Amino acid sequence: MSQLFLSVVTDLSDWPMSRRAETVLVADMLGEGWSGVVSLPPPSPFRKRHGIGCSCCSRDGLSMILAQIFQEHVTGTRPAIRGVVVLVSTQERQDVLQMLEQDVLVRARYRLQD
Repeated sequence: MSQLFLSVVTDLSDWPMSRRAETVLVADMLGEGWSGVVSLPPPSPFRKRHGIGCSCCSRDGLSMILAQIFQEHVTGTRPAIRGVVVLVSTQERQDVLQMLEQDVLVRARYRLQD
């Protein structure tokens, strides 16, 4: 199975309708023309409080959403897609990118794009 693309953006104006039909949007808003829209989970109040290896601190909610989207893609329970776009605020973008780049399963399943 080939990797899906993954883009972390702060603005959706550059995403044409023709590409949205084959892309899932992960955001706290409704989007028009996307293959699917998944809400971002709220940050865990326990994130990075317990220590390395703790199951509630070691996986971010976004990683879990991406795992679910990929599983649905592979099993065919979601319409065929080519990738995922994650909409975040400008101040969150760098932290989100860093977290995704450090997640081994995300890197195995997704190809990060600018």
